[in-house]
Amino acid sequence: MIKTLPGINAMPVAVEVRQKLTDAQLVDEYAATVYKFCRSITNTKYDADDLFQDTFLNVFSKMSKIEDMENAQSFLLSTAAYLWKSQRRKYARRHSIAQEIEINDATDSEVRTASMEDEIISRDEQRLVRRLVEALPDKLKIITIMYYTNELSVADISTALGIPAGTVKSRLHKARKNIEKGLVFEYGY
Repeated sequence: MIKTLPGINAMPVAVEVRQKLTDAQLVDEYAATVYKFCRSITNTKYDADDLFQDTFLNVFSKMSKIEDMENAQSFLLSTAAYLWKSQRRKYARRHSIAQEIEINDATDSEVRTASMEDEIISRDEQRLVRRLVEALPDKLKIITIMYYTNELSVADISTALGIPAGTVKSRLHKARKNIEKGLVFEYGY
């Protein structure tokens, strides 16, 4: 789009017209990814729902202040990660004395065939890996989930969290080593 500036010579000036994402477009395009990330870093569906809503509310309240959102997905995921860490800090301060006990509602069914046995072993391994990831410190857990669950690149994670790419790589390495130690301890491999 070409506009002219008022003045003596009225020189034409190129003006870049950027199309901003509306709230509805932002939700439509990134809701599934953000919810998957929220579900991955929280332990319960209810916490994931709350974090998901808080993330979009926070982003919507800041949309007018954001001039250029080059990578909306990274921005949304970094906002979710920041809010989750903030909630965890608040929770830890408030509940530093009381310990929360989680009750596992899952029950094991009777194994009837060899293929079913393999499937159950595979599920057990997946649960173990999930538990090991959940047990990681927050700075390793968030990066691991962003990389493996949300399939973000090291560069995208670096941008989203505002840390160097080398730090992302070293944290991924530490997370893999911790998970590997847990698998070796549990299964001996």
